[in-house]
Amino acid sequence: MTMPTTGAKISCRAISLLSCLLLLAACAAPGPDNSVVFEQGDCASCRVAFPEGGWQFVHEIVFHFRGGEGRFLGIVALDGERLRCALTTLEGLTVFSAQASRQPGGPVEVERALPPLDKAGFAAGLLADLRLLFTAPTGSPSDSPNGLPSCGWRHGERLCRWRDADMVVDVLISQAGCWMLEAFRDGRLVRTARASSCVSRDGYALPGSIILQAAGDADYQVTMRLISADKTGK
Repeated sequence: MTMPTTGAKISCRAISLLSCLLLLAACAAPGPDNSVVFEQGDCASCRVAFPEGGWQFVHEIVFHFRGGEGRFLGIVALDGERLRCALTTLEGLTVFSAQASRQPGGPVEVERALPPLDKAGFAAGLLADLRLLFTAPTGSPSDSPNGLPSCGWRHGERLCRWRDADMVVDVLISQAGCWMLEAFRDGRLVRTARASSCVSRDGYALPGSIILQAAGDADYQVTMRLISADKTGK
């Protein structure tokens, strides 16, 4: 993963606010839609939202928060086992980089974190958001005994639901081939991600733009505009 390291003036206010946002807990919000009638078995169309194998994505990222916004370049590199990420200023200074398993539960290895991005919990929060966007959910899907997502229809869109001990993730595939996902923790909505301008490539729906909305007290929004997407392995 290539990370620019040239000198630049960092906006401490923007970075400080960003670090605080990812440390806040979500409050109560609407739960999963229980009116969906699910089928048994796999829903292959939902897998198009999660590219498998080796990829590197570069995005222009805008963090919207109460009182302002912060702009960065974000690099996400995926292989079969690991997820690596970096944040740089627009001038090219790497202010944060870390890696972890693509599946939750393993430790986050922080390679670089300039203050205040070195605060406890920031790296774990950021990697959790990236897993949500780029890795298919884990766990036992709702009402499915065979370890595959349960599928149904909601407002004309294909819906797949994954469930583990405390998380429910709904993935919806639109008729146009793009996607949206909703993540619920302990019955409360904590994240919504909406993809747009999707392009079909290697069997996946790669979005030109993603808007991630955090619910509750966190109350921040992240807009990711795709700059490049390169396949780096099988």
